[in-house]
Amino acid sequence: MIEPMLATLTNPTNLKLTGTWIIEPKYDGERIIAVRYGDKIDLWTRRNIQATYKFPEIVKALKKEVDGDKWILDGEMTVKGGFRQLLNRNVEDRFKISLLSRKIPATFNIFDILQYEKDDLINRPLMERKSILMKVVHPENYIEIVPFKEVDKPDNQFQDYLKQGYEGAVIKNLDSKYEPGKRSDNWLKIKKGDTVDVCIIGATKSTSSIPFGALLMEKNGKYFGRVGTGFSDQDRKDILKLLKENQAPLQITVPPDVEPEILITSKPLLAEIKMQEMIKRSPRAPVWVRFRWE
Repeated sequence: MIEPMLATLTNPTNLKLTGTWIIEPKYDGERIIAVRYGDKIDLWTRRNIQATYKFPEIVKALKKEVDGDKWILDGEMTVKGGFRQLLNRNVEDRFKISLLSRKIPATFNIFDILQYEKDDLINRPLMERKSILMKVVHPENYIEIVPFKEVDKPDNQFQDYLKQGYEGAVIKNLDSKYEPGKRSDNWLKIKKGDTVDVCIIGATKSTSSIPFGALLMEKNGKYFGRVGTGFSDQDRKDILKLLKENQAPLQITVPPDVEPEILITSKPLLAEIKMQEMIKRSPRAPVWVRFRWE
């Protein structure tokens, strides 16, 4: 599987774009890489989990509505009602899957093509990849091509998408190649989000050269998840120093899969994050904003 290219979160009012860029709506769903080799089609999530059997209607549609027998497509899986409703499709029982595919049918919204027949397209410019995509995909049932247009006034276009029910916008450089697994400045995302106050209780270990992986959050005396995006390089260094200065035994119970490296409870470190919504008592897609010292 090819790891999906990721977009960098940005503010539409501060954009300074050079070259030709397009803007697309951002969907409230799950990122999916679709792969076909011969008669076999696989659907992979961003976390490298097989989801093919959960969406039989999509597999059937891809076989009918996309030309060729060897391709890799990138897109967003959605259902009517948004991400919360999509969670209802996350079942293992084959009979339930069959029922849900008719009761809550999904749509695969395709925005990129990474391979077609013998041609590897990841190093081709986005403009060329879009052109190929439009020629080989013929949307009919359960398949859509994500609409796009040239960027004019990104803030206004972003607001228009919100009014249409999308969760934001993605701005892409038409000359850019596809960068698997990288959070690139050639793709910029603008998202709606509400802010919420939390307390920082520690940080997870880093798996690379950055100072820490994510910050652990607490709210109302209970574990509230982790936030791992929204930091500058200097933010991470400053936060790590602050955590070390306030290191103390952990008083909050955290899930067993969390491996904290630095634990602080000697004083509350009040902070502000952005989030899209609450999912099962945890914030979905939290983004770091700042510490609050008042």
